[in-house]
Amino acid sequence: MSPSDVPVALVTGASSGIGRAVARRLASSGHHVVATVRSPESEASVRGDGSIEVVRLDIADENALRHVISDVLTRLGRIDVLVNNAGFALVGAVEDLDRDHIRRQFEVNVFAAMQACREVLPSMRARRSGRIVNVSSLAGRVSVPMMGAYCASKFALEAFSDALRVETKPFGVHVSLVEPGPVVTEFQRNALKASEDVLSSDSVYRPAYESYLSGGFATSHGATAEQAARTIHRAVSARRPRSRYRVRMRDSVATGFIQIIPRAGMDWILSRWMDLDVVR
Repeated sequence: MSPSDVPVALVTGASSGIGRAVARRLASSGHHVVATVRSPESEASVRGDGSIEVVRLDIADENALRHVISDVLTRLGRIDVLVNNAGFALVGAVEDLDRDHIRRQFEVNVFAAMQACREVLPSMRARRSGRIVNVSSLAGRVSVPMMGAYCASKFALEAFSDALRVETKPFGVHVSLVEPGPVVTEFQRNALKASEDVLSSDSVYRPAYESYLSGGFATSHGATAEQAARTIHRAVSARRPRSRYRVRMRDSVATGFIQIIPRAGMDWILSRWMDLDVVR
């Protein structure tokens, strides 16, 4: 296989967790992987796997994202697979999140993913083939208290992906969503770090925040990053990819449960689960 025949995959948010696992899996399956990371430390770590090309990128920087994708297309001539994995979560009640907080949440989780799709689509359409996998969450199907901004961003990701899937199908470009439930990665710790100014504020929701900070946000029984990566690889390699994939059977069961339970019942469950009875 000549270099021009090697499929190229662009994976965003590959510093750790799901993104890094996806990059490694795609590289082992024969893709030339371009993995984006944010920090120099992550760049050095991921670069240790010689089969992956690492690019440092702040995904929220519109010009930088455009430059990275343009450079890949110029050097390698193609992008066959785009995995929009980059994302983070903000923890905090809606009342406590100002516009700058929410703007950053959407810049990373939604606007950057939309831009990446726009940048790769002309090349994919010209080749009449391509795969786009947008990494969503069960939080894109049900909104939970204290994570309203994050859930809103995942709902938005699901909505534009559904539109995009129909728009691109005539050109041989397939769009899939992967909706992981809890995954044991650095995601939760990073979310708390990104939200530390909110969580440390003198808020009426301070008792609920204390629950988060004392370990209530930890995930010890979730899927592994490798399980999520296997699911994403199925979406990339399937002859007829589905519109949505879930990582574990229990995620599908949870989604089905969410669809049939009355809204009032779901509100009651979430209020108890999130310890909102401590807020008065």
